[in-house]
Amino acid sequence: MTTPLGLPDDILAAFPATRSEIRIGYARVSTRGQSLDRQIDALQAAGCRKVFADKKSGKNALRPELQACHAFLSAGDTLIVPELARYR
Repeated sequence: MTTPLGLPDDILAAFPATRSEIRIGYARVSTRGQSLDRQIDALQAAGCRKVFADKKSGKNALRPELQACHAFLSAGDTLIVPELARYR
């Protein structure tokens, strides 16, 4: 249900009133000598509006761009990674 202004009756509802439904990309390389260019190009070609990228080892749980990516995602968005190993 919504109010006359189109707002949800329960403003603390689990889902936002409007979904953004955008594609968000995440890229990662594990060494400073590696380049993110190929992954970022692929994510942009896939239609990602925003791309987050880390230059960190997969062993390191402190990946600030991955944390920022998770914080940026909204219900209905799609997270795209070039390959699963880059996300783990």
